[in-house]
Amino acid sequence: MDVERKKNFINKNTSVCKANIKDILQNSNYIENYINYSLQDDENNLNVASKRKGLSEHKVGSGEINTQLKKLIEHLYSLKFTLEKEKKRQKRKKKNMFNDKSRDEEKEKEKEKCVNNQINNIQIKNEQGQIHEKKKKIFNSCKLVRKCLERESLAASSVPHLMKTIEIYKNKNVEENKCQNYIITKYENILRNMKRKHINEISEIKNNVLQDVDFLIQKYRNVSLELLQISKKKELEKREEKKRITEICISACKRFEEDVKKKAKASMQSHLSEITKSISGIKKEKENLEKKLVELNQKMDEQKHKTEKKAFDVFENKIKEERALNAELRKRLSLEGEQQKILIADLYSKIDIQIKKYEESIIIIFQNFLLKNNITMGIGELSKYIKEAMCLQYRHDHLSNDVTNEKIDENLKVKYSFSS
Repeated sequence: MDVERKKNFINKNTSVCKANIKDILQNSNYIENYINYSLQDDENNLNVASKRKGLSEHKVGSGEINTQLKKLIEHLYSLKFTLEKEKKRQKRKKKNMFNDKSRDEEKEKEKEKCVNNQINNIQIKNEQGQIHEKKKKIFNSCKLVRKCLERESLAASSVPHLMKTIEIYKNKNVEENKCQNYIITKYENILRNMKRKHINEISEIKNNVLQDVDFLIQKYRNVSLELLQISKKKELEKREEKKRITEICISACKRFEEDVKKKAKASMQSHLSEITKSISGIKKEKENLEKKLVELNQKMDEQKHKTEKKAFDVFENKIKEERALNAELRKRLSLEGEQQKILIADLYSKIDIQIKKYEESIIIIFQNFLLKNNITMGIGELSKYIKEAMCLQYRHDHLSNDVTNEKIDENLKVKYSFSS
């Protein structure tokens, strides 16, 4: 039970180094501060132990020196061990990064391995000594005097050995620094060459990409110009089609008007010829009647003396008959004139109906033709457009026609559907 209590007491009062290796390497005065701090902790721990156990001040002072030296040695070995681990890690990284190295580098690695093996052997020996010391502390915890004497002897024997090892490590560190500088310069040159190659490759890639981009830009420009030319050609074709359609419409309207005019003139001429024939027949009948009257008058003059009364009666009867005939003839003439007017009005109405139907069919045909050619135009717009074209054409036609044709055209006042 006493041994376990002493172990717990020692473990409570011992201080462990919690510093990072980065802080140790960066700060040059860190080791000195750590030594002073550890010495103060050891002094405090030993003072507490001496008060409890009642030892003399002289024995405590010698024990303090021995413990401080041992802790410093342990701390130095721990630092070396950590530094060696970091070196090994760095070497492994370098091996992974650069597999193809020269023979000189391989020799340097072999040397470093030998040094590391020696350091490991020294560390193992030190660890074995530390384990042996711990065992002694455990078994001889009740006898502090023996410990102090043993520590004095160990300190006297280990100090020169430590000095030799420190000098050896200093020389090795100098050689390692030289090797590291040589390796760093070599790999810096390699990295520079790699960077140059990489920069040259990037510049070549950029140039190739720029050339490809220029080629594509020129290609798409040519394509766009071709598309513009095609669109211009299509627009010209559409304009030409519109012109053709308008010309076709105008020519069709002109032909229709000419046909209507010809038919109207032919019908009017036929009706006029019939009327003139009927009038000439009536005139001939009148002439014949007048001739008969003259003959009768001559006969009456010859027979006056013979039969005045009979002749007078007969003459009166004949005059009455002639008056009745004249009245009937006048009635016939008036009836024929009215019938002719009715026939002419019917012809005008039929012609107007035919013209309207024909114009409506033309508008529907033109609209279907425009829709087939993907041209949207309403019936109202078509009718206005045709009306304007026909008005211009009528003006030129009216100015060139004769006076006789103007009279006929006044009678033939056709109402076109374009004006409606």
